Amino acid sequence: MSLPRVTVYVTSRNYGRYLQQCLDSVWEQTLQQWEMILFDEGSEDDSLKICRAAEARDPQRVRVVAHEQPKGLRACANQAIQLARGEYIIRLDADDYFDENALLVMVAFLDSNPEVGLVYPNWTYIGENGEFLGVEDRKKVGAEAKVLDLPAHGACTMVRKRVLKAIGGYDERFNSQDGHELWMKVLHRYRVGNVRTPLFFYRQHDTSMSRDEMRLLDSRRRIKEAIAARNDAEIKPRVVAVVPAKNSYHALKNVVLEPFSGKPLIDHTIDTAIESGVFDLILVTTDDHSVIAHCKGRGGVVARLRDARLSDTRAKLAEVVSDAVVRMEEELGMFPDIVVTLSVHAPLRRAGHIKEAVDTLLVYDVDQVISTYEDVELHFRHGPHGMDPLNPGMLNTLRFEREALYVDNGAVHAVWRDHLVASSLYKGRIGHIVMPRMESFQIKSVADADLIKGILERRDADA
Repeated sequence: MSLPRVTVYVTSRNYGRYLQQCLDSVWEQTLQQWEMILFDEGSEDDSLKICRAAEARDPQRVRVVAHEQPKGLRACANQAIQLARGEYIIRLDADDYFDENALLVMVAFLDSNPEVGLVYPNWTYIGENGEFLGVEDRKKVGAEAKVLDLPAHGACTMVRKRVLKAIGGYDERFNSQDGHELWMKVLHRYRVGNVRTPLFFYRQHDTSMSRDEMRLLDSRRRIKEAIAARNDAEIKPRVVAVVPAKNSYHALKNVVLEPFSGKPLIDHTIDTAIESGVFDLILVTTDDHSVIAHCKGRGGVVARLRDARLSDTRAKLAEVVSDAVVRMEEELGMFPDIVVTLSVHAPLRRAGHIKEAVDTLLVYDVDQVISTYEDVELHFRHGPHGMDPLNPGMLNTLRFEREALYVDNGAVHAVWRDHLVASSLYKGRIGHIVMPRMESFQIKSVADADLIKGILERRDADA
């Protein structure tokens, strides 16, 4: 028997109601040089029975691996890599299914582009009962997407088996976001590509893993940290924090030193910066001698009085940060490689967010990284006929890549020193991290301050 071109693996736990359609879509492929490895993760429904029936239909091409206790998606993925006979490997989720030409198109792409390590397609969103919801049109790699910090979908991405083995498979310490890990590992060693044809059907329902935003964001952060740690070397970038601490707002008197959940506002930023463990120095730039006195004696923290013009309402943040860095270099002899700006007005950020921003700067080929939250509300702009939806996918609660709206929440801004200019903080190749909306609030008014005090008090009570 000749070896298959593609190994398709499917992992199912209690997805029997969708599984037959999933498997049928493999049988119906126009490219028939495939094998299937089916993992049943201790299902209590008829999933294993469906898998066994598929194996009996063609035991030369279908193998079933039954786990009495669930081992997790990544453990199954690593087992599939070890068992695979195909040149290419692709995961198909048990609640999704292929277009009939999925394998043909992606195999042809990889055959024609030997320098590419993986390829991913567009996809069609469907509802729980198969109803059409919309089509995800991913940006074309290299043409429309030059900053590649939006990973491929974990499922239905075809990867060369030798690439998966070269990068060491999947890290089983994590239980989700395998697509992010694969993307970041591959990106530094191989080219990636995509095809604009929608080649699989992605089912949306209440039990979809992608619905749990907090868990997913935490997984992405920890995966990025692990991958950045793998690149550790003897020479590491010198990283400094700049904390702009203007304390002369007319509407927010003495806000920098005002108590928030038992300690001055600025301490929330300084404590989190220290906790992150990434900084060689934390520099506070302020217009208030009281702030300087407050910071005095804190290890690793230096406070400096800035020129009055930098507290003018027309002064740009870029000017404030650039001035602080230049003075740091001239007065302290500290020459940073990476500068991270931390606003005192965003005290809900966590140490992990700071670490993630620096890791993102190291993992991706970008000049700077901003912290954002994704705005999933329906937005409109005024057009020729009145109000036009800016992100119409949200009418069906779909978050299309081309419609995604990200808001700079001001919590963290990391930039390479050689890219820092006083004219603007937002030039060049800009990467991003995503923070939860509830951790992205900024103090811009007295009402904001009261809201954030309440959140901090509840957070401390729950800790």
